[in-house]
Amino acid sequence: MPDCSENLSVVIDNHVPSLEELKMVFQTSLLSNFENVEVNIVDCPDLSKPPFNQKSSGFGHNLRIAEVGGPGNLYPGFHIDHQFDIPKIGKVCEHPEAAVFGPGAGPWPIVGQNCEMVADVNLKTGEVGTRIAEINSNSDKRYVQRIIDEPKFSLMANLALSDADKSSTVVHFKASVRKGEKNLTNCIRDGLQEHFGKKIVSLAGQFIIQTGKARLHVMPDFPGCPFENNAEVDKWLNYFEMSAPLICATVMHSYDPGHNLRLEHTHCYSDHGDAGHYHYDVTPETVSYEGWFAPASKIYRIDEIKNR
Repeated sequence: MPDCSENLSVVIDNHVPSLEELKMVFQTSLLSNFENVEVNIVDCPDLSKPPFNQKSSGFGHNLRIAEVGGPGNLYPGFHIDHQFDIPKIGKVCEHPEAAVFGPGAGPWPIVGQNCEMVADVNLKTGEVGTRIAEINSNSDKRYVQRIIDEPKFSLMANLALSDADKSSTVVHFKASVRKGEKNLTNCIRDGLQEHFGKKIVSLAGQFIIQTGKARLHVMPDFPGCPFENNAEVDKWLNYFEMSAPLICATVMHSYDPGHNLRLEHTHCYSDHGDAGHYHYDVTPETVSYEGWFAPASKIYRIDEIKNR
């Protein structure tokens, strides 16, 4: 199977706004969708401690995005053989000792089947704490979450790479009681697009769904033949209602300059076994979110594929 980790097509220089400007954008966007909103600028929390329990202490300093593959590797393509190695991607992104996190598809040749992934890799120490969620018919929930120690993935990922031992100040928010129709990440991303227009602003962040429930999907194993249309892909996914608290890793872009960027992608994990791809909360009156975000200076587009 081909290792596509070094198939770099372009490096995009982003517009990097100040945290004060981002704070204003967050405030405006979140207030349009939530009853209660607080936004400020703080030091990044220590992600190695609960509730995150990750392999690096923080993020944000010297932040870059690796935009790897995409849903187009499932449809209209069916390139399930495309495999990726995070240490190699770190070198391609000129960040060989980075702290890495982000959503993607797990390494099915290692796991044994297709699955969701929240990457968690410290390239400086070599530690790996990547979470995967896979369909398991023997589980009461029909899915299981577990940790793997291989820094690899398949098909697609949106990875944040920043200095492993030096975090930065970040935009921090709390938002509760959803009054609008948008999910959290689209609310923020739409605000970026409206404010910055065709300037490319990329954010990486982590947020916690503190209370409430959310709709997530977990990909099952691959079908026996390629998908014929988008409807088949949507029907193939397995959807579940999952409970807070959920730790969510996200990457988003305000604008795609023509390189098939995935404008928003978010995966979640938890201490109680719930994990998968975030869609939206289903408890608007009781949901509460808390998040930390920082802007990235560059996007490294790897294994570029036209998305569905």
